[in-house]
Amino acid sequence: MSVMGAAPVGDRRDATLSAASSPAAPLSIAMVFGISGVDPLEWDACAAGKGPFVSHAYLSALEDSGLAGPANGWRPAHMILREASGRMVGAAPLYLRDRSTDEHWPDQPWVDGYQAAGGRYFPKLLMDVPYTPVTGARILLREGGPPGVADALIDALRSLAHKHGLSSIHVGFPNEEDRSRLERAGWLTRHGVDYEWRNEGYRDFSDFTSALSKRRRGVLLWERRKVAASGVRFREVPGSRVGEADAAVFLDLVTDLHVRRGRRQALTMDFVLRFCAAFGDAVKLTFAESGGVAIGTLMTVEGDDCLYLRTWGAREDTRFVHFETCYYRTVEWAIAHGLNRVDAGRGGPHKLDRGFQPKLTHACHWFLHTDMRRAVAEGLEPHNAKMLDCFAQEQARSPFRQPEEGGKGR
Repeated sequence: MSVMGAAPVGDRRDATLSAASSPAAPLSIAMVFGISGVDPLEWDACAAGKGPFVSHAYLSALEDSGLAGPANGWRPAHMILREASGRMVGAAPLYLRDRSTDEHWPDQPWVDGYQAAGGRYFPKLLMDVPYTPVTGARILLREGGPPGVADALIDALRSLAHKHGLSSIHVGFPNEEDRSRLERAGWLTRHGVDYEWRNEGYRDFSDFTSALSKRRRGVLLWERRKVAASGVRFREVPGSRVGEADAAVFLDLVTDLHVRRGRRQALTMDFVLRFCAAFGDAVKLTFAESGGVAIGTLMTVEGDDCLYLRTWGAREDTRFVHFETCYYRTVEWAIAHGLNRVDAGRGGPHKLDRGFQPKLTHACHWFLHTDMRRAVAEGLEPHNAKMLDCFAQEQARSPFRQPEEGGKGR
């Protein structure tokens, strides 16, 4: 089996990679070059309860639309594990990459250093969900499956890299359980800091704001009044009703924001429509409109007691509209619907001032060559120290009432 080139994305055949054994039963491990080559019920039996973005439907929307396809440097090579009976007991979303564009853990210094030393950095193997910077399970294990499946999968990844001379394997946004597994296997970890809102049993939005410090509560309410007085109105479109017209407005606003920030906008009409059709009303497009014209938009996804903020777009400097759309209205929705969290996506210290709290995120890395691993480990040490210090500072910079103000309770 040739990893790159010989098995195109359109080839849905399983390619047996290796065999591994657990203490309980033998496991067969194979690669499938496209999510459509995996039965949805089998995949989702492993992905159940692990968030909407590792589901068969979401990966299908990415791949079938071409968004996660060869033209954008994504070659699906998903790993699946089966018991001797043929039952699928484990899986991992995997992509071979011939570039690092559209990723959320930049590695250009590693590319430059590796190639300057005469190495071939690409292709590399990435275990992640394309275009989706959301922490979650990356090693998908079927409930009630045999022991040793995760370790077998990690061993198979290394065997794949050795067999085909892949420079490195990267795992983006693993949850704590997967991060621990990979670290025990000798992988390196890189830290980042993102933000999420947590529901502390708030009765309503006013109950939430009463938990904030006097200053932060005053600023938040002032910002909401500014938006209300501006005449901006909000229109919400559930996924089941999203058509080409709404999708076009959404993409136009997202593209406008990306262009002004000097970034590439990768989402397509085909992907948006497939995604909305697959997830129905769990997806929602919100439009902030002034004079009947959309000036801002937000895509959200609900699942597993969480509201995920996926993509924001805007045509102009709409700072307060941004806060209202992305933070205040989403928190109101989460409280009203009894959700536990609002995942705010990548970065943004301004989120903390609006009641969101910092959380550590991670990427894990494995390198074929010892010298490369050593060089990366040395570089990650100060980076991780900086991130941990930033995390501690953000925790200390809480927007909530301190004990001298009467505590965080209501």
